[in-house]
Amino acid sequence: MSRYGRLATRLYPLLIDPLIAPLRPRVVRCCHELGAGTVLDIASASGAQCRRLAASGVEAVGVDLSREMVSLARRRGGGATYHCASALALPFPDGRFDASLLILALHEHPEEERAAMLTEAMRVTRPGGWLLIADYVHPARAAFHPVWAAIVLVESIAGKAHRAGFRDFVRGGGLEGLLGRHRLRPARALGPHWGTIGLAIVPKAA
Repeated sequence: MSRYGRLATRLYPLLIDPLIAPLRPRVVRCCHELGAGTVLDIASASGAQCRRLAASGVEAVGVDLSREMVSLARRRGGGATYHCASALALPFPDGRFDASLLILALHEHPEEERAAMLTEAMRVTRPGGWLLIADYVHPARAAFHPVWAAIVLVESIAGKAHRAGFRDFVRGGGLEGLLGRHRLRPARALGPHWGTIGLAIVPKAA
């Protein structure tokens, strides 16, 4: 079942897209540096990352479980293509993409679903390709961190399941903890955006 309804479709571009906006060009640059000509954005939401990628000449494909989000992304255009499907069962053949993205896609899920999403993301990425994961890191002095306070607020009002996933993710060490639990060794890890969102670039064995 989709975690986003009509209200979230209206709020996401207002609350989340501006938060992630400075991260978008970093992801595009990484994809070009890695030579990724075909990129899948898993949980693509409003399509902001796909539009950036498509504008830079990358074949960008987005997938999201929410029909409302997919409709919004398609209305906004920009040269990418979108599919309504689950990240737990991606509708693509093995090795279809040079790189797969999980941008703030994992924290809202329970751990067993995170594992399945990582497995699927790796499956559709070609041997020698890349998995780019961006998600929350717990900042130092979090109690005095205004961006973190805004994130906690957004995650708290996103719904019971979403809120529970976020809290579990943070308690488990955030992005670093996730990588360790799933034995993912990044080739590169970029410093956290605003001290709250880290980006890890994980290679798939050739």
